[in-house]
Amino acid sequence: MMKGYFLFPPKTLFGKPIPKTKIYQFSDLNSAAKEKFVSEVDKIIWQHKLSKETTNLAGTKEVPEIQIFNIYAKEKEVSEIVLKTIDRAIPFPIIFQIFSDDKIKIKAAYKRPSDSDKSKWVIDKYLETEWFDKNEEQKPLPLGLDLSKVYEQILHDLIPIEINHKEDSSIEDKIGTLQKIQQLEKKYAQLKSKRDKEKQFNKRVELNDEIRILMNELNILKGEK
Repeated sequence: MMKGYFLFPPKTLFGKPIPKTKIYQFSDLNSAAKEKFVSEVDKIIWQHKLSKETTNLAGTKEVPEIQIFNIYAKEKEVSEIVLKTIDRAIPFPIIFQIFSDDKIKIKAAYKRPSDSDKSKWVIDKYLETEWFDKNEEQKPLPLGLDLSKVYEQILHDLIPIEINHKEDSSIEDKIGTLQKIQQLEKKYAQLKSKRDKEKQFNKRVELNDEIRILMNELNILKGEK
């Protein structure tokens, strides 16, 4: 899992404040989502723009550019509905750097053009780091032959656990495996709770067998023995 955040090349600096009202204009916000913006977000800065002009790396149809947004939180967290609203308003992949007091976390969803309608974007599950000190040593931006590869490497660094995959596996496959692991871990917790409450010996044995099979599957997905 990623520790620290990226040091972006000086040429990529954009540093443009984005009024929340601008996001509202390009989003179909309900009152509950708008209230989240008001109560949770202090300010939004379009901090970096990773493009062919600023990185000398070619864009692709899937990743023509990568945008880095700094979100300064009023409280500890920023709801995913806020991030998703911004993602829907901006037609490029976005990496969010969320600041709260002296802490920062990185958060992003795998974002790609829809197969059925290229004018729309599919926004997958959000990946995120833990909170860490904003003075943490920054790490170099991942290398890649184009912006798609850089984007995949950034998202890979946000995956919170090690998963069992070939090096050339796509980010879609890796995120799919992560979601499968999370589903199995949830099922494991449910089975364990059910077993601990079960009074009948035979049923406890059956539940233990289910738990053992599930754990074997989890270990394979995680690359553990």
